[in-house]
Amino acid sequence: MSLLGCIVNVIFAVIFAPLLDGLERKVKAKLQTRQGPPLVQTWFDLIKLFKRPSVTPSESIGWLFHLGPPIALASILTAFFFVPAILPDSMRFWGDIIAFIYLMTLSTVAVTLGGFSSGNPYAQIGSHREVSLFMAEEFSLAFVIAALSVSVKSFTLSSLFPLPLKASALIGALLFAVLAYVSGARVPFDVSEAEPEIVEGPLIEYSGRQLALLKLSIYTKRLLLFTVFLNFFLRGSPASRAIYYVIGLIILSVIYSAIEASCGRFRTKDAVRFLKRFSILGALCWLLAVMGW
Repeated sequence: MSLLGCIVNVIFAVIFAPLLDGLERKVKAKLQTRQGPPLVQTWFDLIKLFKRPSVTPSESIGWLFHLGPPIALASILTAFFFVPAILPDSMRFWGDIIAFIYLMTLSTVAVTLGGFSSGNPYAQIGSHREVSLFMAEEFSLAFVIAALSVSVKSFTLSSLFPLPLKASALIGALLFAVLAYVSGARVPFDVSEAEPEIVEGPLIEYSGRQLALLKLSIYTKRLLLFTVFLNFFLRGSPASRAIYYVIGLIILSVIYSAIEASCGRFRTKDAVRFLKRFSILGALCWLLAVMGW
């Protein structure tokens, strides 16, 4: 492991994640016969937010409200230390896959607690929806990760990169791709944000620099999930791997944004019902892995 390489991966994630969101906005605009913003528009929006001060709601739990955004972003960026990105460097130790899952979970918990602590009833409704979706999503993710770990007979995340040619491993990778879509807060699973409604989710009371940190955490989380999925298949020298990695990110971003542009929003119970049924596939994948297939 090279600590410098891990830091480079984190810097790449911070810089490239907003650009990837700009690409998705452009693709969705083209599919909806609109011109759309420039690719760097997301960065312009973030810079504008970083220049503005944050406002603290009068009825909020101040310390908890302020801790949510930095913890959400820090947990995602720390998770990048466990996953090879533009460089094939990562931290490795037995059981690091559990630490990785905890860091992913911590990001969602931080955003949810920030919404609950704001004192805004609409933010609290959005946080309740986020928790409902989060519980169903984590249940499915647990089965998928367990199946992949059993397939490679290891609890080290790096042992999953690349995956062996087994039915359980390939099915698990496809299931992870679906969960990456769900975890990215994309339509039709953006039930906590509820943009067409007055309920704007946990982010409704955040502004300025705090809102910029939360949005950046969402963008980097999407990039992190893409990175994990691509690492299941990436091979080759560091130079060729980096090229394939960037191309893979662009392809996944275009596919996911095209799906998002053609979907309507789920109700909360519909999204939870889908994930509960989806967890059955995860359980079957785990059974295949246990049988050695």
